[in-house]
Amino acid sequence: MVETTKKRNRVFNYFCQDEQFAGGVAWCAGCPMELIARLTPKVLGKNMIFVGTPGCAAPVLHGQNIGAWHRMAYLASVMTGVPSKATGLSRYYNRIGQDATVVCFTGDGCATDVGFQPLSGAAERQEKFIYLAYDNEGYMNTGNQRSSATQIGAATTTTPVGKIGKGKSNAQKNMPMIMLMHKPTYMATATVSHLEDFIKKLQKAKEKSKEGFVYLHLFSPCPVGWRIDSSKVIEVCREAVRTNYFPLWEAENGKPRITVNVANPKPILEFTKLMRKYSHLKEDGLAELQKQVDERYALLKTLVNAGT
Repeated sequence: MVETTKKRNRVFNYFCQDEQFAGGVAWCAGCPMELIARLTPKVLGKNMIFVGTPGCAAPVLHGQNIGAWHRMAYLASVMTGVPSKATGLSRYYNRIGQDATVVCFTGDGCATDVGFQPLSGAAERQEKFIYLAYDNEGYMNTGNQRSSATQIGAATTTTPVGKIGKGKSNAQKNMPMIMLMHKPTYMATATVSHLEDFIKKLQKAKEKSKEGFVYLHLFSPCPVGWRIDSSKVIEVCREAVRTNYFPLWEAENGKPRITVNVANPKPILEFTKLMRKYSHLKEDGLAELQKQVDERYALLKTLVNAGT
């Protein structure tokens, strides 16, 4: 009980720091991306620059008309140019000796699809910046279309459910594992249901970005596209961890370790029943999704055990 109180106080102390965003912003009610965006500068400090792109974050980070929704330094980019611009910024600040933390902030559509090539290149070159990918498993800003991060069986506007369609027919791209193969200086997965874990990883990300490339993959379910009650989004994040749908782990220089161990994982139904995204799945569909989850976690465990 005492340790739990200490953990809550450590998280609370960060939220007491200066707020960089306006009190009301143009993000959907319940969206975990807002919590991610508000918390990140509180942990990384004011000497940070967001590099963003068209997507769910854009209405706030880009600003509207002649006003802005935040007080941070921000550079807008097309989806194929985010890591390239971040490379230029980080190299410039390093050359002039100015302390600055450059942070890319994009959705999964940019990270896993449209902007993957420059992201992969920056990771291979060990560019000294942080890439934060908030993963809502689709192109939510433009109408809930599927991306390569959309999981098998999911209903989207481009993988509809009906007489013929049964949701997405193939498994999602395992982006965290792909980035692990790049051997970044530091990488991790995180979500807002486990804030202390997330904060620790942001702290480590800032430190490690001085040495080389850092990648954080953030689970961020969309209340609109996934059809979740806005009051249930944090619960969805929590159940994603408890079912191993989204395990929490980190890796330094290519050596992974699990940061939140789940002793007795719940069946995937405990996760899918919280949203309408998977409400059409019958027994065989749930079994296939469970298989994908189990296989991905088994691969992670194998790599963790290989490094010990």
